[in-house]
Amino acid sequence: MTNTDTDTDTGTDERTLAELRKESETAEDTAKTAKAALLDRAVKDAMSSTKYGHLSAVAREAGITAQYLRDVINARHPGWLDQAAEEREAAKAAAPTKGGRKSTRAAA
Repeated sequence: MTNTDTDTDTGTDERTLAELRKESETAEDTAKTAKAALLDRAVKDAMSSTKYGHLSAVAREAGITAQYLRDVINARHPGWLDQAAEEREAAKAAAPTKGGRKSTRAAA
C-alpha cells in the first residue's frame, strides 16, 4: 500500500516550478483581462435601462451579484443609480393607475 501524500513520483508532468509559475502568471493575466471585459460589458448593459429589475437581470446573466454590479457602477458613474431610481419613480408616477375604478365583480 502506498501513501499518496509522501510518494515522490511526479507522474507525467515534468514541468519546472519556473515554467508552472510563468503559466500561472499568464493565466492570471488572462483572467484579469476577461473579468475587466465582463465588468465593462455588465456596466454598459445595466446602464442601458433604468427599468426595475434590469440591473439584477444583467448581474445574474454576468454571474455576479447585483450589489457588486451596483458598487462598480457607483464607482465608475457616481450618482447614476440615484438618477435611475428617480427616473423609475417619475415613470411610475406618470403611469396610469391599474384599475382606477373598483371592480364590478366585487360589487356583485
